[in-house]
Amino acid sequence: MKHLTRRYFAFVFIFLFVLLPIRVQASAPIIIQGAMACETENMIAALTNPKEERIGPWRFVSGDYQGVPVVVSVTRIGMSNAAASTALGIEHFQPIAVINQGTCGGHDPSLHTFDLVIGADSFDYSAWISQPSMQSASEEEIKFFTYDENDKLNYDIKLPADAKLLKIAKEQAKSYTKGKAVVGTIATANSWNRTPGGIHFLNTEYGSLCEEMETHSSALICKMYSVPFIGLRVLSNTELHGESFNPEAGAFSQKFTLAVVKAYYAALQESQK
Repeated sequence: MKHLTRRYFAFVFIFLFVLLPIRVQASAPIIIQGAMACETENMIAALTNPKEERIGPWRFVSGDYQGVPVVVSVTRIGMSNAAASTALGIEHFQPIAVINQGTCGGHDPSLHTFDLVIGADSFDYSAWISQPSMQSASEEEIKFFTYDENDKLNYDIKLPADAKLLKIAKEQAKSYTKGKAVVGTIATANSWNRTPGGIHFLNTEYGSLCEEMETHSSALICKMYSVPFIGLRVLSNTELHGESFNPEAGAFSQKFTLAVVKAYYAALQESQK
């Protein structure tokens, strides 16, 4: 009897502390974010058994995408919305990863509408310090900054993407055919930068491939929660070539992101065998 009792408790221990966490992780969703309808509606339509929830003004639609538990988060536009919806989404859904995706404006002169940008890292280009001697808003006299976890000023401004998500995205990019795919830096701010000189400065001095209004805010919240994150963007416009906003870019971003989600989830499942 004692032998059976020990075996019973051993089984319970293994289930509670080994098997159960694995199963919980496997059933936890991946949050996919988009700010606008043109960046989210196709993903929502692709879900099986969708369930919509509102947390404050932010919309979350959970469901199944080809065997993958997914939550589509409609963040609304801008950095504050992105940060708030990311924190709420993490607290409420306990995701295994967060992907921020959608449209963007081009910074690199080699890029055109429908080209794909895989965010190896991101930074906030609205956080800058100007020099006391400045007589005008010269880009050369502006320095970007951030605050570290100890609230100290830091000039190491870029947040890297999760290595596994980045690897999967690069692999999936080989099948992207609507434009070319590049890997690099995404610049985020509550701005619409249409000045060629400003765009050139961000591209040449900081390596920015594109700009948008949400990625870095989500990345920062995910870093605080230690949740894997990556930003994926498809060019909808570029001032450098006079290409105006094309909402169809959002559809291609969603399609690519779903491929990344499926591949990433499969890789996680395989690693748990």
